[in-house]
Amino acid sequence: MAPEVINESGYGRKSDIWSIGCTVFEMATGKPPLAAMDKLAAMFYIAAHKGLMPSLPKQCSDKAVDFVHLCLTRDQHERPTALELLQHPFIRNS
Repeated sequence: MAPEVINESGYGRKSDIWSIGCTVFEMATGKPPLAAMDKLAAMFYIAAHKGLMPSLPKQCSDKAVDFVHLCLTRDQHERPTALELLQHPFIRNS
């Protein structure tokens, strides 16, 4: 769940971008981000923590790492749009 959804500060298309990042992360690793945490603890971490979400493992391409990092940008206003992500090399070169 995107930070803004957990904090009930506004759901929109950018919240779906967060979900895309989580989905790509899970497809690459077999586990969702923060899988080592209890589900409730992970929600609190996402809602309250100002740090970064986990990155993809080193065996993933730099393009994939950057794509997921952009999708998991905490501030929804800084998160790219779907149209912007369609231009990302991870998508364009796939």
